[in-house]
Amino acid sequence: MKDRQELDRIRFNETRVVLTRDLSTMNPNLVPGAQGLVIGKLANYTLKVAFPRVTVGVSWRDCEIVPDKIGMPTDAEQPKALPRPRAMGEE
Repeated sequence: MKDRQELDRIRFNETRVVLTRDLSTMNPNLVPGAQGLVIGKLANYTLKVAFPRVTVGVSWRDCEIVPDKIGMPTDAEQPKALPRPRAMGEE
């Protein structure tokens, strides 16, 4: 999301978001394109997002709202990309 105003469009347990940033260092299932369901808020601008295999806190800047889709995504809707190995100290 580019603007904080978009946070007003989020409804807990309905709004689906897609990751725009690679968070596979936290969990190998959190690659760009992974979809999850917003189930709450952890802090002012941190969303609690449930993915099919993990629930994590995600910054509002690291995801986009998926239009016209609500509810929990299935494993079949997740990207099948394998995360690449990372070097020590790399982000």
